[in-house]
Amino acid sequence: MNFRISTMPVEEYSAAEWANFSTQVQDENLFLAMKYLKYALLLKPNNMSYQRKLAILLARMSRMEEAIEIFCKILDEDSEDRRSYKAMGETLLIQANQTGTIGWFSFFEATFLYRLIKGMDNPAPVIVELGSCFGLSSMIIAKALSDKPDATIYCIDAWEGDGSSVFDKTRDVVRNKAKEGISFFDMFSNNMKKAGVDYQLIPIKSYTTDLAKIWTEKADLIFVDADHSYTGVRNDVRDWKKFVKVGGQILLHDVALKCAGSSEDSAPGRVVNELLGANSKFSSGTLVDSLYLAERLR
Repeated sequence: MNFRISTMPVEEYSAAEWANFSTQVQDENLFLAMKYLKYALLLKPNNMSYQRKLAILLARMSRMEEAIEIFCKILDEDSEDRRSYKAMGETLLIQANQTGTIGWFSFFEATFLYRLIKGMDNPAPVIVELGSCFGLSSMIIAKALSDKPDATIYCIDAWEGDGSSVFDKTRDVVRNKAKEGISFFDMFSNNMKKAGVDYQLIPIKSYTTDLAKIWTEKADLIFVDADHSYTGVRNDVRDWKKFVKVGGQILLHDVALKCAGSSEDSAPGRVVNELLGANSKFSSGTLVDSLYLAERLR
């Protein structure tokens, strides 16, 4: 096919033909493919398939913010579009990995967290993150709040030098970096600087149980993602849920509800049933992969 057509009127070809051209050339020339997709969208601006293809192309070109903005628009129109939901999560995780930020989120969890934070009505929300580790969720939260300069994001973690309170994979990374003279907290700080979000965050180096004893500020969202043992999660939910505003939300990671209330559930799942279930001040929750979200009702 002859692609010397970029100066022709858009109407010379159908939207489907422009989109097809982009598919044929994208592996050779991403900029040309993007041009053809934009032609297709001029003819059919509401075509979600073309929008998704454009967003994926932008992500491949490392234009992550533009890609995420398009994915958000698609999901605002159709929140059930699983292909866009997954592709947006993949884009967020690639963006994090480019800064050296590693973490353990699925594509769907990354998108869910971003859209949850982005959709907050409060122009100056207060977010408390219990367990920041290398900063994956911190980065996603900050990116989602980039248009709300009055937001407050607390990142609370012990960031122990030997990684003794984290699980094996994380501990290995921490100890290997320590040999290079780079502390656990340095890793978090460096990652957030590379991501361009460090100025948005308030890191607090502390054990969550100790800090809860002197904490006073109410939060729009408290994200429990620190010590994943049953005792650790239970203590965090017990100590911190009172700081969620009425109408605010609590979010837990690694929740598995295989058989509600039984030992088959993950440790966070058992805590959900014990402290956030019936007769608590919280609503029935929403579970996306292993992220569990509940609203404080009273």
